[in-house]
Amino acid sequence: MENILKKLVSTGERKNILNKLLKGPCCCEDLSKELKISKGLPPRFLKLCTSLNIVKRERNGHKVYYSINPENYLKIYNIISNENKKTEEKKSLKGNIKKDEFQTTLSVENTKNYEINKINNGFGGTTFILNGNDTSFEIFKTGDENYWCVSCQSENCEHVLYLKKASSKNRV
Repeated sequence: MENILKKLVSTGERKNILNKLLKGPCCCEDLSKELKISKGLPPRFLKLCTSLNIVKRERNGHKVYYSINPENYLKIYNIISNENKKTEEKKSLKGNIKKDEFQTTLSVENTKNYEINKINNGFGGTTFILNGNDTSFEIFKTGDENYWCVSCQSENCEHVLYLKKASSKNRV
């Protein structure tokens, strides 16, 4: 039963509908106005809840009022409370951690040391030759600060990252 209840509160609108019904009986029109949701959502959702015996319905004149079934009141209250806590925890995590803290870069400073030779290629860009122990890599840099490693056929290989890091330290 708890798995079904967890799935029932999987969206914010559904959780808000059940939360409103925990406070007292309500009709679909009032739910859609107060929660600012579409008029079709409360009747469809409450029909499902009625078939699962989570919500009971009572007709009063032309309106149908829905309320939480007393047998399931405590279960629904606990599930909604837990979901609200999870939502608050997610919000606090998003507020505390900035996007920049998740980004990582390849640290090539300690892995290899290349001798960097700079050649103006005459086409408005620059060619860099990275010479290592037994290897050399050719990297083109355009005037728009775009890099291309000929060896790797890539814009963001370890050689390009090494050159960018070296450029930022004014070694080039």
